[in-house]
Amino acid sequence: MCIKIVERYAVCRCIYYSHAVDACPAYGRRGHSIKTQEVLVGYTCSRHTVNGSRSASSQQYNYPDSGYASGSTGGRNADGSFRR
Repeated sequence: MCIKIVERYAVCRCIYYSHAVDACPAYGRRGHSIKTQEVLVGYTCSRHTVNGSRSASSQQYNYPDSGYASGSTGGRNADGSFRR
């Protein structure tokens, strides 16, 4: 079966990258379908982040940080103790 992988941002679901079809021997034959698999990447695209440019609509998106690689505290409080 042919597979097409589409990478999408996890929250806004915008396309990050659409890969070429990974063709099988039956590619192009009548009745043969292509299975699309989605892989979630990142968090939000630059268009849907709080600091990104505004979209064409008046809708404003406010998504909290996912917690991955945010800031340089590394899971510690301001006094250096670990967060609970």
